[in-house]
Amino acid sequence: MSNLYSKVHRLKSQGWTWNHFLQQIDLIYAGGIDEKTLLALYRQPHRKASAHVNKVITTLHDNVFASPFPEDTQALLAIYNRLIHSKNNANVADDISDFIIFLNGDLQHGSTLRQARLHWIKADIHLDQLSNLRINGKKLALLSQQKLALYHYQQSYELLQELNSDQQNDRYIDDFTLYKVQQNMLACYLNSSHPQQRYQDNALHNYLLHSNYIKDSKRALHSEPYQWIIARNGLRFSSIQKNADNCDYFYRALISANSAFTDYNYAPLGAPAIINSEDFKWAIQQLTP
Repeated sequence: MSNLYSKVHRLKSQGWTWNHFLQQIDLIYAGGIDEKTLLALYRQPHRKASAHVNKVITTLHDNVFASPFPEDTQALLAIYNRLIHSKNNANVADDISDFIIFLNGDLQHGSTLRQARLHWIKADIHLDQLSNLRINGKKLALLSQQKLALYHYQQSYELLQELNSDQQNDRYIDDFTLYKVQQNMLACYLNSSHPQQRYQDNALHNYLLHSNYIKDSKRALHSEPYQWIIARNGLRFSSIQKNADNCDYFYRALISANSAFTDYNYAPLGAPAIINSEDFKWAIQQLTP
C-alpha cells in the first residue's frame, strides 16, 4: 500500500479519534505532525506529503498492520530490495543468482505461510526482470521469466487461499493481500508487452477473463472501500474488457472512495486523470449520459 490516503484511512478505520491518532504519531515522533496535514491526507488523494510525514505515517501503519508473514521471510524481502536498489554493486546479477539458489533450497521448508511468502519473493525476482528483457528484445528469456513469475505467484496465491479455508488456522489472510498477489500476476502480462500493444494482448485478456482479479478487487473494496487505487484499476481493466456492469461497479466504488473522482479530470497523487488515458475511454462512454 504505497499511498498515504489509504494508510491514513486504514488507521482511522480502527475507530481512532483524531486525538488518539495524533497521540499515536507522537509516540513515534515526539514532534508529531500538524493536525491540518493529517486531515488533508485523509480527505485528498492528490495530497503530497513531505518525506518526514511519509515516514511517520508509514511507520505507524506498519506497526499497527504488521505483515502476516514470518519475520525471517520479511527480512529476506528487505535484503532483496536493498540488493536491487544498490547503485554501486557491480556484482548485483551474481548476488541475485545466489539469492535465487538459496530460495530454491529453502522453498519447501517451514509452514504453509512461510512457503507462500517465499514463492511470492521468488516471483517478484522474476517479475523485476521482465521490463529490461522486453526493452532489450530478449523474447525467449522474457517468456521464460514471465512463466516462472506467474507460476510462483500462483503457488503463493493457492497456499494463502488454503490457509483461509483451514478452519483450524488462526491466521486469516486479508482480502487486500490476496488482491496484491492477483495484481502482481496482472503485472506479469503488462510488463511483458509494449505499452501500445498491451491491450491487444490475448494472454492479458485471457488472464482477466479466467482469473480471480475482478472478484478479488471487489472483495478488497468491500473490506476497505477507501482503496481508490483498487477501484481505479478495476475500472481500467473492466473498460479494457468492455464489461459495462463492472465499469459501473468500479466507478461507483471510485467515487465512494472519494467524491473528487466524479470529475474525470481529477488527478490523484501517482496517477493521471482518467480522461487522459485511452484505457478508460470505453468506460467513460458507458458512464456518460
